[in-house]
Amino acid sequence: MKFDIDALGGNLQLEDEGAELRPVFDPRLRYYIVQLWKDGEPAGIHGRHGSFRYPDEPLMAVDTYLAEKGIRALTHEEKAWLYAGLVHAKGGPDWEMLLLAITQDQ
Repeated sequence: MKFDIDALGGNLQLEDEGAELRPVFDPRLRYYIVQLWKDGEPAGIHGRHGSFRYPDEPLMAVDTYLAEKGIRALTHEEKAWLYAGLVHAKGGPDWEMLLLAITQDQ
């Protein structure tokens, strides 16, 4: 899979659902969440109170969360995009290492 490096790390648009997933890292509390926006309005938060300490953890339960909200499951590519967005939200060396890994695979 080839990524557009300049666009990588942003929000995930689910055009067919009218939804957007926004990856967030709280540096003070050191945990990840995924905000759900539907039709331009906040519609929920996946992960609260430190439940996701690593960027891959939200991905394990995101399809169940989305199903509860009436939204389809993510594709493999969308999950990869969301993972990159979570790593980007944290930034620092983790983001640099992910970019290096992706560019070496291209």
